[in-house]
Amino acid sequence: MSGHHDLRRVGAAAVVCALGALLLPFEAVRLLFAAPLALLLPGYAITAACFRRDSLDRPRFLLVSLVLSLSTLALGGLVLNYMPGGIRPLSWALLLVAVTGAGCWVAARRRPAGSAPAQTSRPSWPRPVAAALLLGGLAAATAALVLSATTVPADNVVGYTELWALPGGGAESREVQVGVGSEERRTVPYDLLIKLGDEPLVRHQFRLAPGATRIVRLRTTPSRNGKPIPVTATLLRQHHTGKIYRRVKTWLPPLDRSP
Repeated sequence: MSGHHDLRRVGAAAVVCALGALLLPFEAVRLLFAAPLALLLPGYAITAACFRRDSLDRPRFLLVSLVLSLSTLALGGLVLNYMPGGIRPLSWALLLVAVTGAGCWVAARRRPAGSAPAQTSRPSWPRPVAAALLLGGLAAATAALVLSATTVPADNVVGYTELWALPGGGAESREVQVGVGSEERRTVPYDLLIKLGDEPLVRHQFRLAPGATRIVRLRTTPSRNGKPIPVTATLLRQHHTGKIYRRVKTWLPPLDRSP
């Protein structure tokens, strides 16, 4: 791209913005680097590759660059979604740098060697309506980018806890698996009470973090009177003693006496 200073600057800016968006420690600073990489540089490179320098004035060139950058984000998301790594910051950065670099290379190949931007006696400024629309589009795109990277608090979300009991085991002994899964918003202490037929009550106390699961496996002797063994699991919160939070019941089959 010798002689095409704007393309060289755009290519270098894409690499610098990608590194800043990936490596810098503060979210606000990373967004400052990510904004031009996502909203301007890929579209600039594609526009330069598709149009001659004198075919678009500066306002239209910037508008087309913005539209093509947003189109690159939309289509790039579809492509990355079906790739093995999925949509990740590194894959986004590599894709946008690759698109920008490819667009600059094509634009440099199409331009005459050593060409320079057309000189005008007076700068071409956009009309007020066009300038307002352009600034509004940039503001909306920047706001969308910031909101997409912002974690929204969910103060009114209500968590829940799962409780289940599944029978299992072989013919000579019976096993029951009681599971507790927490989808609460914070770590919760539990009391789990399990009753197997006429056997003594089994109690387990534990704490579960959000997304964690606890499995309790118990064995009992098979019933020889031909009746199923009832299994009852009761879950309490340790700070709400006496108030049942969850309860499930299942049956263990009797001993099979068939020859």
